[in-house]
Amino acid sequence: MFRKLLLILPLLVLPGLASAENMGPAGDRVTREVEAMMRDGRWERTIAEGRANRQAFEALRQAQVRVSQPATRYTASDVARRRANH
Repeated sequence: MFRKLLLILPLLVLPGLASAENMGPAGDRVTREVEAMMRDGRWERTIAEGRANRQAFEALRQAQVRVSQPATRYTASDVARRRANH
C-alpha cells in the first residue's frame, strides 16, 4: 500500500510542477528547490521523517486506545464476588 503511494506521489507532484512553471519567478524557485531536494537526498529524508512521525503517532494513538478501554471483567476477586452473592 505504502509503496504504491510512493510510486504515485511523483506523478501527483509533476502536474503541480508544470503549473508552478507558469507562475513566473516564484514557480521557477519552487521547481529549482524541488529538483535540488531530489538531487541531494533531502526528498528521501523528508519522506523517511514523515514515515517515522506516522509510526510514532500510531503508537501513541494505540496506547491511548488501550488506556481508555474499560475493564472487561470485574476487578474483584472470585471469592469477593461469591461473598457478595450471599
